[in-house]
Amino acid sequence: PTQAVRVELPEEIYERLMDMATTTRQPLDEVIFQTIRGNLPPTLHDLAPERRDLVADLQGLDDNALGAVAKEPLPAQHWRRHQRLLRRGEQAALTPAQQVELAALRDETDRSVMRRSFALALMKWRGHGLPTVP
Repeated sequence: PTQAVRVELPEEIYERLMDMATTTRQPLDEVIFQTIRGNLPPTLHDLAPERRDLVADLQGLDDNALGAVAKEPLPAQHWRRHQRLLRRGEQAALTPAQQVELAALRDETDRSVMRRSFALALMKWRGHGLPTVP
């Protein structure tokens, strides 16, 4: 099901949308729909259920706190160990213990990247420039 919505747009935005519709040979309503869909802030429902707990706290944070999350580096020693194990795995088979360690480090890295990415997406949606991330 769909809902009809009437929205008053400034002429400049309307013309930009019309230009895009003409350029891409798409109906204006499709361009508007894509624009809205592409610019909505991320929500917990965008993530797999098992990953939602990683970012559930972020939506309520203020901009400064989100910026701090976006800049949180992975602990350097964990990153170095992760890289060493990856390189070792390219040269020879890892031991079962090394495989378990690498999987844990990879999961930690994935979790960190997901939190940082979600924080950055929320900041961008709120109209802030993206901070320089180390």
